[in-house]
Amino acid sequence: MVDPATHQLQGGEDRRRPMACADPNAGAGNRLAQRRSLVFNLVLNLAAIGLDVAFLQSHLTAALVLRLGVVTPLALIGLALTVWAGHRTLLSVVHAAMLLSFIATVTIIGTLAPEPYAGRYMMVALFMIFCASLLSGLPWRIAQVTTVVAVALYMLIVASALSWPPAWSNLDLVGSAVIAGAMALRVRRRKDQQIAEFEEIRRNDALLKEHLREANEALGQLSNTDALTGAFNRRYLDELIEHDATSLVPSLVPSLGQGVLMIDVDHFKLFNDHGGHAAGDHCLQQIVTTIRHNVRPPYDIVVRYGGEEFAVIMPGMDEPDLLRAAERLCSAVSDLGIPHPALGPDRVVTVSIGAALAAPGESLADAILHADDALYRAKHRGRNRVTA
Repeated sequence: MVDPATHQLQGGEDRRRPMACADPNAGAGNRLAQRRSLVFNLVLNLAAIGLDVAFLQSHLTAALVLRLGVVTPLALIGLALTVWAGHRTLLSVVHAAMLLSFIATVTIIGTLAPEPYAGRYMMVALFMIFCASLLSGLPWRIAQVTTVVAVALYMLIVASALSWPPAWSNLDLVGSAVIAGAMALRVRRRKDQQIAEFEEIRRNDALLKEHLREANEALGQLSNTDALTGAFNRRYLDELIEHDATSLVPSLVPSLGQGVLMIDVDHFKLFNDHGGHAAGDHCLQQIVTTIRHNVRPPYDIVVRYGGEEFAVIMPGMDEPDLLRAAERLCSAVSDLGIPHPALGPDRVVTVSIGAALAAPGESLADAILHADDALYRAKHRGRNRVTA
């Protein structure tokens, strides 16, 4: 339903909002996921140094160089890039490089560590390959490449045992790496599909809500609009009067009030009797169009008050302005030159207008009554005139 207090445009001007589109926060969400992954892996990498100190002996220096000289700087660079939204691709590449270096570091340390700790490092590296694809927040294509490269690095390091000639051992771990990588990509792909389906449901839901809103607006407009002329109907005027009666906001300019013009088409019953109802309907449509062209569209409200009677609500008017507006409308309708079939070949359709301005303390309903009385006087004084 149209709120009379917020009415601005006469005639139901289209005020549609933009249609729903893709979530603008998707990039920010992806960046946040990568930031969390970088922080988690950085903390995990630094915390694992304690295990290296406990489990490694002669190879501790190599482990520290890899952890502090490769993995940690890449993680810090990636975290720095999460601050700038314009470096999303570079962020993903650095993030992927950090994950690959971390996985390779854990695998190398596992190769260097004595049993039973070596196997634990190797299993952790397998788990990291799985998580790098599924939980890192990397875009799908980069996640694919990262997983494949991580599996290849793991297979090469484990199978060769970092020796020359290569030992080509631990084929069970090599097979586990292939399985882990394939499962990770499969689960990640399914996860992305589910997210895409969910986003599509959200977009469709937003679109449906938008269509429902537009339908409700159209229904509200139809319920307050006269179907023939496009002017507001009597129901809308009643709501306007009710709102005016219950409003607690006083006029900011007491000398300027609610101006009302009551307009009646002269001898319209005779027009219908001689010209037919179709011609009468067309005549009313032409008159309403002319009225709209001669009022202030953002402010003035044109209402079909009765069959051939119209009201124009003109807020913020003084009496001279109101009378000038009424004379302009009266002349504009006469200038249309619509032949009146019942009054002779030289006679045209005219209107009589009653004008009234709400006095201080009076309501819109009072102004309408005064304008209606003035219209009655105009008709009895010969029609085709303005009376205040």
